[in-house]
Amino acid sequence: MTFLQAERLAILEEKVKNIEDDVREMRSKVDEIHAVLLQAKGARWAIVAVAGCAGFLAGFAPKLLPLFGK
Repeated sequence: MTFLQAERLAILEEKVKNIEDDVREMRSKVDEIHAVLLQAKGARWAIVAVAGCAGFLAGFAPKLLPLFGK
């Protein structure tokens, strides 16, 4: 192996190492985003439940308002 080939190989190894570091960093970011989305899934159901209760109360309120008006 000539000096030029060895130098090119060293440069290539450094580039591969940098790419591996970038991929590792991206993977950790994707894992964090995934965890946030899983937490949001539970919050979504809580919001749906609160909205359902509010809709029920809004539909039931007109029947009860005449009773409070007297």
